[in-house]
Amino acid sequence: MSYQTHVCLVSAQATPNLTPALDETLKPQRMVLATSPDMQRRADALAIVLKRKGIAVDRLEIADAYDYAGIEDALLSWLSAHDRDDVALNVTGGTKLMAMAAQSVFSGNGKPIFYVNAETDEVLFLGRRDQAHRLDVRLNLRDYLEAHGYNLARSPTRPDIRAELRDLCDRLIDRVESAGVALGQLNWLALEARNSLRSPPLDDRQSDSIVLRDVIDLFAEAKVLKVVDQRLVFPDEMARAFANGGWLEFHVYRALSDLAPGENITDRALNLEVIAPDGRTRNELDAAFLQGNRLHIVETKASNLAAVGASGDDKATEAIYKLETLLKLGGLRTRAMLVNYRGNLSAADKARAAASRIRVVSGSQLKQIKGELRSWIHEPR
Repeated sequence: MSYQTHVCLVSAQATPNLTPALDETLKPQRMVLATSPDMQRRADALAIVLKRKGIAVDRLEIADAYDYAGIEDALLSWLSAHDRDDVALNVTGGTKLMAMAAQSVFSGNGKPIFYVNAETDEVLFLGRRDQAHRLDVRLNLRDYLEAHGYNLARSPTRPDIRAELRDLCDRLIDRVESAGVALGQLNWLALEARNSLRSPPLDDRQSDSIVLRDVIDLFAEAKVLKVVDQRLVFPDEMARAFANGGWLEFHVYRALSDLAPGENITDRALNLEVIAPDGRTRNELDAAFLQGNRLHIVETKASNLAAVGASGDDKATEAIYKLETLLKLGGLRTRAMLVNYRGNLSAADKARAAASRIRVVSGSQLKQIKGELRSWIHEPR
């Protein structure tokens, strides 16, 4: 079933070209990337990952992705020069005209053709009655993002799930109906400690808040902070960031770790800083994971989303706008979720999220976070 060379049609969807190339049964020695002028950068990104995996890469230039006769001529010319090669066509990508012309040329020359069903991770061989081949490929986040033209500015975080932090998160979730305002105050105090690891002194109102004191005690018991002279003191930046909302990211990561074995979650991480193909634009992903070679992005918010953000919109609107932008990261199959502790999104924000196919999990729904994540993973498109 393996072929020495795959010819593939480069498009914005990198996954269907990448996964058969990395499958142990189908893996070729060489990939030929049929590339139109507007897909050169996409081909460059795909080539980086393929070469790192030990696969040689050649280009087949397509002058116009919508010139059927020109596409046929380019493919016929290449195929005549490689008539004796053990070559197959991956017809999944490209424009419809590119796919039609390529299928016509390869079929007319008796060369095998296959199509990747990205929804099922199966390869279908056209013109044959073979049973579909199930791809056995577990992409990691770095390969996936780089194949789509995005680079990681730093190594993603994969935290140790320590018992005391797990228990702290559970207790915060148990208090989801009552601790929102206090956690918002803690977030602010931790944010103000970002330079010195020491917060401003608690004011009289904060000192008198029983709920805030209880929340601070929970973090102190987990050794995330200490209270010294009415200030919160953090042992290191990691602890400060954890108190500044990072605990909710950790809670999501822990749920994903529990789900991973049974739900085909191949990679997961926190705090990914992603550089866009322009080399300048940067976005931070609170949490991301791959399931069935599909990218899932999670934005977590422990703060008050009804408050006004830096743009003048409420913070929920800002978070949804960010996720709408991030949905472009991994092609058409990318999914996004907003996880909000306080559960105070407006009806307008909920409607906008639904219109953008952004799943929202908030408030008491967090008590069943694993179930929410599982149903999201299996939600039909």
